[in-house]
Amino acid sequence: MRIAILTEFFVPHVGGTEVRLYEIARRLVARGHDVDVFTIRHSLEVPEEEQVDGVYVHRYAYSPGYVTPNGMRSYTGVLRYSLSTALKAIGTGYDVYYFGQWPMLHTLLTEPLVSPCVQEWCEVWRRDIVALEKTVGRLMENHVAVSEFTKHRMTEFLKMDPNRVIVIPNGVDLRQFNGGTSTRTWGRLVYIGRLAPHKGLDNLIEAVRMVKERDSQVELFIAGSGTSLPTLKEHARRVDGVHILGHVTEAEKVALLKSSWLFLMPSSREGLGIAPLEAMAAGTPVLTVDHPDNGLKEICRYGNGIVTSPDDVSIAEAVSKLLRNEGEWNAMSKASVRFVEGYDWGMIADRMEAYLNSIVNDGHAFFSRIS
Repeated sequence: MRIAILTEFFVPHVGGTEVRLYEIARRLVARGHDVDVFTIRHSLEVPEEEQVDGVYVHRYAYSPGYVTPNGMRSYTGVLRYSLSTALKAIGTGYDVYYFGQWPMLHTLLTEPLVSPCVQEWCEVWRRDIVALEKTVGRLMENHVAVSEFTKHRMTEFLKMDPNRVIVIPNGVDLRQFNGGTSTRTWGRLVYIGRLAPHKGLDNLIEAVRMVKERDSQVELFIAGSGTSLPTLKEHARRVDGVHILGHVTEAEKVALLKSSWLFLMPSSREGLGIAPLEAMAAGTPVLTVDHPDNGLKEICRYGNGIVTSPDDVSIAEAVSKLLRNEGEWNAMSKASVRFVEGYDWGMIADRMEAYLNSIVNDGHAFFSRIS
């Protein structure tokens, strides 16, 4: 197959969607498919044209300040990227066009010009852009959700036909976490991911401050990049034992996850993050919060994690309780490893390959076979 992926960001830009599409795309290339990615040139330091592990990356529509300080998108940047994508797609003749969710306008402008098309959904917003989401839902025939939680929201809030939606989740490279030795550090807490307001990291820092009043050895490591980095650094200066690491390498990330006691992601809005799956692969239980828009809570209810209220007091109480119960921690750690066995990237790529083949060869017959 010749596959076009049209998405606002791609590696080396950091984010869950970027990692997901890269991991799937490079495995499809290894299986003999041609994959081209059409994406924003997010920095002048990255080339306009590049081959990344066999994936051809086309970057264009550079827009300084595309992501605003509050994490939103520049209207002019969205319009420029979306129009450019539609123009580039004309006459390309790929076997299938796979659209990343954001910024959505690129789907609306490009879908009428090419076929067959697939729309990916990492999350569903119940505010601000619901009308746009519903329009995309009606326009596109084929949809991929990253979790059952997201699929449910697509059918419940956007009133989409569930037979048009298949779940292909995020994954993890299990080989990174198998074997080798690691020393688990009691009281080491970790967050890895994008640093954005909806991730709840200020609440997390406050929760750790409360925990440290009882257990002074506890430390929190926050790794990642994003618009909240400067404010988090300022907040962390006022709480002893909170370390803002910024971006970390793959090796540093694996070592951090394998040495930590608990992974925390108190997001108010989440589809299915990759970092929590990696934490589970490392045997590190996950704590998240019971927020209506947080899909991560749905995979932490199998003895492999903790779901608590989203306020700092509840988070602190849950952390302190687990720190004092090594038996419960051991059970959670083992359950985490068992749970994530079905999320290896190779298996995820298998599902995506079968799905795209079915779209190209059999239209919608795929749904009746494996949904």
